[in-house]
Amino acid sequence: MQTKEYPVNKISHGQTLQDFIVAKRNISRKAAKNLMDRRKVFVNGKRVWMAKHNLKTGDIVSILLSPGESTRTRKQKIPIVWEDSNYLIVNKPANVLSVGKGSLENRLQQQCENPQLRAVHRLDRDTTGCLIIAKSENAFQAMLPLFRERSISKTYHAIVHGFMKKGEHRISKPLEGQTAVSHVRVLDSVDNAAHVAVKIETGRTHQIRIHLASFNHPVMGDPKYAGDVEKKAGVLPIPRQMLHARTLVFTHPTTGNVLRTEAPLPADFRACLKSFKLT
Repeated sequence: MQTKEYPVNKISHGQTLQDFIVAKRNISRKAAKNLMDRRKVFVNGKRVWMAKHNLKTGDIVSILLSPGESTRTRKQKIPIVWEDSNYLIVNKPANVLSVGKGSLENRLQQQCENPQLRAVHRLDRDTTGCLIIAKSENAFQAMLPLFRERSISKTYHAIVHGFMKKGEHRISKPLEGQTAVSHVRVLDSVDNAAHVAVKIETGRTHQIRIHLASFNHPVMGDPKYAGDVEKKAGVLPIPRQMLHARTLVFTHPTTGNVLRTEAPLPADFRACLKSFKLT
């Protein structure tokens, strides 16, 4: 029998024990509940079997695992937000590339048993949310003019460092010699953090992350643009950048209908909001 220990950081504060185990072990909720039912889960050395037990920063969750369980995790299915005969729109998880070896694109090809599936655009490895997947080459090509003509409305949610006065802000800062414009709307703010919605006119590489950092409000957990800020502020490590592609709005290239899709905020994003008392 092997014991695995998982410290609870600020981001996981308030999370239920079941959800915490699901995230750390990358297993189903049923499998997590099974571990608790078998009395294999401990919090700070005390056995806990209540799925809704709320964790606190500094707690240590210990799990007794058999040799098979110690290495057994599963790749969860990519959640599909919307689908028709030409496209899928999925809620991309964190820590996975959009395209390339072992990417979301590859996993969807296997999941849907369709080797023609192809990502129409990309999100950073640790950015979650709406991603459009074409089911055929014709469908892929039909989407390209929408991106070239900037006729797809994309809104992201982010959790950023620092207080921001409620309202809207326009950031226009060229990136790599090209025009880049972001519109930032403050949804909620406290002394040291803010929850914002960002609508982008252009889609330059790292645009939102660079723009918010240049505005002195870098995205929390961003290893490239927020590291110095988090070190100076003494912020506990945040596992990934808190950036989520929340909505997509566009005219379907085949049907002509206006389509609006929305990807729910992931659990770690919601936990981060809660830890900073943001809505």
